[in-house]
Amino acid sequence: GVDEVYHLKGGILAYLEQVPEEESLWDGDCFVFDERVSVKHALEPGDYGLCRACRRPVSPEDMASPLFEEGISCPACHAERTEEQRARYKERQKQAELAKARGEKHVGSRPRMAHDD
Repeated sequence: GVDEVYHLKGGILAYLEQVPEEESLWDGDCFVFDERVSVKHALEPGDYGLCRACRRPVSPEDMASPLFEEGISCPACHAERTEEQRARYKERQKQAELAKARGEKHVGSRPRMAHDD
């Protein structure tokens, strides 16, 4: 077990936000359960991304792997997915990129109508 366990008043995110990095005992990124995926000191964005196929965090090393395709697969899930699944994920990724290029959200935005100009 661990001999010394401490409670951080306000939680880990408050600690990372308030304690200067040079005074901190925290090492590495902190996983968060939102689109940021991970944060560092001062709540700056971390180095980890999210695999949209399996929802696992992906490190910079994972992203450099030939098995990583944005929105389609990561090294952890590539072998778990069929070609049919990867084709669906590829189309979903394409639609997300098109929406981003239009300045829109891919999911959760108001549907565009023919008379919207």
